[in-house]
Amino acid sequence: MNKLAIFEWFYSTGDVLITLNTHADGLDIPPNLRSQEMVDFILGEIPTPKITADAHGISTPMRFSGSLYNCYFPWSAIVQMSGQDAVIQFRNPDLSKASQPEKAPIERPAGKKRANLRLVR
Repeated sequence: MNKLAIFEWFYSTGDVLITLNTHADGLDIPPNLRSQEMVDFILGEIPTPKITADAHGISTPMRFSGSLYNCYFPWSAIVQMSGQDAVIQFRNPDLSKASQPEKAPIERPAGKKRANLRLVR
């Protein structure tokens, strides 16, 4: 899916709210925001006048607690875009699997049998 074209359409109508998965590769945001699984950013001519969007993602300087930080949002990290007239959610199956911890197999001690179960009425 070409997220660049979708972003350009939203951007032409006004500010764009993007929701990011912080576990995506290549995402560059302040370290204190990485503790959250999802974060939102508002992008537009007034909040982010020096924005650049290309085939790989979005880059823009943003202020956090008074300090300037050069953010980079790869398209794979963006799970939702919304504006005044529409909301679009994107499915990222690879990221949702990566954010869930793997379940370790249950190991039972050798030689020990399960207890017998019986129905009690």
